[in-house]
Amino acid sequence: MRYRLNSISRAIALMAGSGLLLGSAPVLAQESSSPEVETLEEVVVTGFRASMQRATELKRNAVNARESIVSEDIGKMPDLNLAEAIQRIPGVAIVRQGGEGRQVSLRGLGAGFTHVTLNGMEVPASTGGLDSSGGVNRGRGFDFNVFSAELFNRIDVNKAARASLEEGGIAGSVDLYTLKPLDRAGFNSSVSAQLGYNDLSEEADPRLTATISNTNEDQTFGYMVSASYTERTTFQDGFGTVRWAQPDRDFAANNELNGVDLREVWFPRLPRQDSFRHSQDRLGLSAGLQFRPNDDLDIGINWVHSEFDSTTNSYNSFAQFRRSGDYGYPAITPNSVVLDSTGQIALAGNFDGVGLRTESRQSLDVTDFDQYTIDFDYQLNDNMSLSGMVGTASSDYQNDIFRVNIQTPTGTNFSYDFTGNPDVAAMDYDIDVTSIDNFEIIDGEQLRRFNVDRQNDTARLDLDWQLSDSSSVKIGAIYNDREVSSVQGDRPSNDPRNLADLSTVFSFTDLGAHGNATELDFLVLDFDKAIPAFGLAPYGVSRGPGSQTWVVQEETTGFYVDYDLDTELAGRGLRFNIGGRYVTTDVTAQGFLASGERNVETNDYSEFLPSLNLAYDLTDNLLLRLGLARTMTRPGLSSLAPSKDITDVNFTVAGGNSQLDPLLSDDINLAAEWYFDDDAVLAFSYFRKDIDSFISSPTTFEPLRAEDRAIVANIYASQPELLDPSLIWRYSSSANTEGTELDGFEIAYQQSFSSLPGLLSNLGIIANYSHVEAETVVVRDGVNTIAPLTGLSEDSYNFTIFYEVDRWGARISLNNRDDYVTRNIGSNGNFSENTTGPTHADLSAFYNLNDNITFTLEVINLTDEEERLFTTGNGSQNLVREINSTGRQYFVGVRANF
Repeated sequence: MRYRLNSISRAIALMAGSGLLLGSAPVLAQESSSPEVETLEEVVVTGFRASMQRATELKRNAVNARESIVSEDIGKMPDLNLAEAIQRIPGVAIVRQGGEGRQVSLRGLGAGFTHVTLNGMEVPASTGGLDSSGGVNRGRGFDFNVFSAELFNRIDVNKAARASLEEGGIAGSVDLYTLKPLDRAGFNSSVSAQLGYNDLSEEADPRLTATISNTNEDQTFGYMVSASYTERTTFQDGFGTVRWAQPDRDFAANNELNGVDLREVWFPRLPRQDSFRHSQDRLGLSAGLQFRPNDDLDIGINWVHSEFDSTTNSYNSFAQFRRSGDYGYPAITPNSVVLDSTGQIALAGNFDGVGLRTESRQSLDVTDFDQYTIDFDYQLNDNMSLSGMVGTASSDYQNDIFRVNIQTPTGTNFSYDFTGNPDVAAMDYDIDVTSIDNFEIIDGEQLRRFNVDRQNDTARLDLDWQLSDSSSVKIGAIYNDREVSSVQGDRPSNDPRNLADLSTVFSFTDLGAHGNATELDFLVLDFDKAIPAFGLAPYGVSRGPGSQTWVVQEETTGFYVDYDLDTELAGRGLRFNIGGRYVTTDVTAQGFLASGERNVETNDYSEFLPSLNLAYDLTDNLLLRLGLARTMTRPGLSSLAPSKDITDVNFTVAGGNSQLDPLLSDDINLAAEWYFDDDAVLAFSYFRKDIDSFISSPTTFEPLRAEDRAIVANIYASQPELLDPSLIWRYSSSANTEGTELDGFEIAYQQSFSSLPGLLSNLGIIANYSHVEAETVVVRDGVNTIAPLTGLSEDSYNFTIFYEVDRWGARISLNNRDDYVTRNIGSNGNFSENTTGPTHADLSAFYNLNDNITFTLEVINLTDEEERLFTTGNGSQNLVREINSTGRQYFVGVRANF
């Protein structure tokens, strides 16, 4: 157990002792201090402006720094899922994969630093990543693409902590809410049907949504049912290199050309044509019952269900510029090489002895999510109320992989050329790359299944005591039981060798516009024929080094006290919040040191998290905020697993560590918000986070250690060359490493120009800009070096302009983020691995035929932005790793309300 009384807690104690808590002038109800104004007339605001106005009110009335999105912001934005809805908020950037948002980055910190709740409880969600940019999510990052945005009617993003908010997010928290049945009186229903079309895949897909809610006449009972179904067929076609590298072995001949030592030059490691064909089905259901028999008691029962199924057929064909395999550098002879202006990058070349390999991979991903909650709110007397919730949530993810390679039995003449396009090379071989006579099936196929099952159980109880007209105190407790189970299964193969019965020719997209100058057709496996031929035997659980089989359980208990006061200072409204949260965490982690050798480890820790929030009305329209808090993020669950992961692709040995400490941050939030109209605000926010540590994997490069030689020999029995003592492996293990100081600011502006004359009165703008700076320390070649914070884009912005009248309206939204680092120590000798920050443009429009029928048009990725990953070579270079196009996505539909 550790207890830390830091500068923030001392500051809060000093403010409490200074008499600031003694103000007594009664003002508005808690979390509302807007000055009273004379009502001249009642103006009914509808449409997007109404949702904008409601979100502005929620932002202004919160005592802590908070942003909100209400239902029309989600329902009418051109958003495929929740991640893309949340990206409109200042300080939020998202990670898109295959043209769809998956995870969010809040104030420069990655997805694992944001705490996500659904209807009041933390929820788990896992999906699979794409080959080009990620794998299975076994950490704390929430995969928002599991859910359709239409299921939710409100999202709150808390950027400053208060004691009553559950801990877990140094970056902040995202709270999702489904519709409560008694929020709308009487019978209400809406149905939406859209037809989607992607101009790259040229496929048309349906998107359907329906919601029904009803209450009795006395509004003491209500029910709600909502359903959403989406099919999506997309292509992610392009070109890749799987990183660049300098040769670490001599070529078969010609280590030097024209006086240049080619061993000092960066070559594309696996230049390849890429195709990832995605077929997705997403079903979302939510239902709720609400009982309010009298003014004192409110009971709710909620269910949220999601099914996310994805099939990805991947093909790529690549030349092998690497040391492993039969066609590594010792078999390659450079005939000619074209260097860039620095003389360090091989932009083009012709080579003998190069092996061609094509990979055929099918990935079947299924995620089933269910959450059940029961909540209540009971007014004990005029001054006290008791509320609580019990809930359970599960996310079961299964990933089946079929992956088999074929390759040429001998090296061939090969050339590539980036001079016409720096991101996409033209490629040429001296053989017919579509003929079965030039290929053979190789060993090392992968018939594998991954399961990641998550279970969260929560119980919470809160007492709200109104001490006076202007002050209240909240006392609460919460218990969480979280468990993540990761299982890897492998199955034997029939190992067929008759390529003629299993293969087909695949045509790649000419992303580089090279025409006949590049090879676009390659021999691959036909999945419908190959999968049955290789066999569908039962999976056997794989345990021990090299497998992802482990279980991590985490039990947490939290207690808090939160005090609120509405008072006055110098004749102006002041809202004051002070509190503290005490949490305990018990971890039990189980892995396998060998197939039958179970390894169980435990850990526990406790933390005190104080917080202070002030909101002061400097004038009738100008609000000042101050937030001080200590926040906490627990280590990623996969980082706690006491097991080893060994791969023969990049020669890595990595492991988890159950004894990791939590990550703590001392936060400062300052803001000035000018509310110069009902739905208009100009705000400036400054924030600073002093984070004590990060979880990373300090890396060493060394020959295979003695204790790992037998393990590698067993796992890769067909590759005895991996035991070569001259082969250098990359060793890394999870550890608490040095933290950072993160500084940033946000500027947000929104306004509808209803006071302007004529057509201009129908215009409106929502815009924000964020800047964040932070650095971290990484161990590079045994030396501590300063590096950018992983996942941080220094600059990002969102801009939306809309035009809306009663009959029709349209919006165009832009979203941009800077390039960001995804790995500070890149593989294959690269200084780092990065992602290019894109600018996405989306369009949304509607036409109201009458009060009940609306026609809609949405366009996602209006400018056909490409997704691009790159590596930095020696640290100063920008070398394409992956670039692909996903096309524009169109939706045309009709929405009916009854």
